[in-house]
Amino acid sequence: MELVRRTIRMTRQKGKAVSQITLDDDYNISETMPDVNLIIQEKGKLEIGEIRAENGRALIRGELQFQVLYLDDLEEGGLHSIRGKIPFEESMNVETARDGDSLRLNSTLEDLSAVLINSRKMGIKAVGTLELIVEELAQEEMTTGLEGGEEAEIRTIHRTAAALTVQKKDTCRVKDEIILPANKPNIKELIWQDVSLRSTELRPGEDEILMKGELVVFILYESEDGEQKTGWLEQTIPVSCRIDVSGSHEGAAANLTVALGNADLEVKPDYDGELRVLHIDAVLNLDIRMYEEEGMDLIADLYSLKKELFPEKEETPYERLLISSTSRCRVAGRIATEHPEMQILQICHSSGEVKLDEVSIVEQGLLVQGALQVEVLYITSDDSHPFLCRKEALPFEQLIEVPGMTKDSVWYLDSALDQLAVDMVSGTELEVKAVVILSVLVLARERAAHVASVTEAPLDTESLKALPAFVLYVAQPGDTLWDIAREYHSTEKRICEINGCALEDVHPGQKLILIKEV
Repeated sequence: MELVRRTIRMTRQKGKAVSQITLDDDYNISETMPDVNLIIQEKGKLEIGEIRAENGRALIRGELQFQVLYLDDLEEGGLHSIRGKIPFEESMNVETARDGDSLRLNSTLEDLSAVLINSRKMGIKAVGTLELIVEELAQEEMTTGLEGGEEAEIRTIHRTAAALTVQKKDTCRVKDEIILPANKPNIKELIWQDVSLRSTELRPGEDEILMKGELVVFILYESEDGEQKTGWLEQTIPVSCRIDVSGSHEGAAANLTVALGNADLEVKPDYDGELRVLHIDAVLNLDIRMYEEEGMDLIADLYSLKKELFPEKEETPYERLLISSTSRCRVAGRIATEHPEMQILQICHSSGEVKLDEVSIVEQGLLVQGALQVEVLYITSDDSHPFLCRKEALPFEQLIEVPGMTKDSVWYLDSALDQLAVDMVSGTELEVKAVVILSVLVLARERAAHVASVTEAPLDTESLKALPAFVLYVAQPGDTLWDIAREYHSTEKRICEINGCALEDVHPGQKLILIKEV
């Protein structure tokens, strides 16, 4: 007699940690750059270079990459930008972390500001949040069958487990070109650039993942046209790619994320030799996890009328899929300019970033609270300040209903900006309308008791003789036909044949005729 086992592959969360980092440094303007008169806009990102687990902690190394757009103090008022880096190292205490564990890190730049110290020096200040999840790959075995046990009576319980079938990281490279419209002057030099990913959709297909989205490209540049010194362009590039993923299929439960990695812009000449072509080379980083719901009939108990069987039982942890879904949250609001004396003439570019402040488990599911950080670059009516940038955080709240979710559930949440539209209401007010995508996968942590091993012995004939051959039994609270049949050396099927009842019909006070099977 041999037990048949089934292996379930899963990732087990060992621990979580959250750390906030503060970066503060001074940046000296290069001698080749003109003095600073006004800081217009700053942007940046946290770039993680190394992350590794050690005994009880995780070490993270990276850098803040920043870019600052400013107006010089010359009479013509030209635009310029600077780039810089601030390295950082952070040690996060996670008692369960061990060398070789899988680490998932979500880094968010909460705030970035550039303060003018003097015309040749800026103070760069940033606040970032590091959210770390420590995981290990686990393979759990559960007993689902019995070979050579034709004479055994078996009781099974049905369980459905979410098995991890795919875990991989991949990249998608995007190469494209933008040709300047005829009404735009030639490019002499790029001053400022911003590339963002928007309206992404990730969908499992047959042995592949289908990704669609948009790259929003914006540039400010010094033109060759003396009458229009600063030119600008915003254009959207559709993106689509297919990632080979063996085992993927339509409708599969998945935790899929995509983020924009490096995005390089290069100005090239057109067929006439004029600098009117913008070449884009971008890399999208994908994190792919796919789950398959597997139904199992576990052996919960067994016995035999022909021999003595002594089962040893154990509880095995597993995960059950609660939900894998995407919801959309509308965000809207109006923003007043900080300088009403400088009227808005035209909106050049708008960008947005979703920042989650708090995600809490409530009775109905997950309550997500956050804000959409919007930045709008616009042309003003004041020639001394031709460009200004307005920043504003628009709060939002979304309840994702997850029936059956508890404090012990494991959840993965990804947020992205789907749509963003900014319109002028007046010369001093802007209207923002946006849609935020929230993709969530929730797993319930459960345990299943099953037979882990069984020992065989000859039938105890003395104990069998001591049992009465015939019994009129009155069912007690908590009794099951299985327990009664096992105790009185019979079978569920035989009891039902004699008493004309169904397997699930036993109830307290019910009278049953029991005949010992030999």
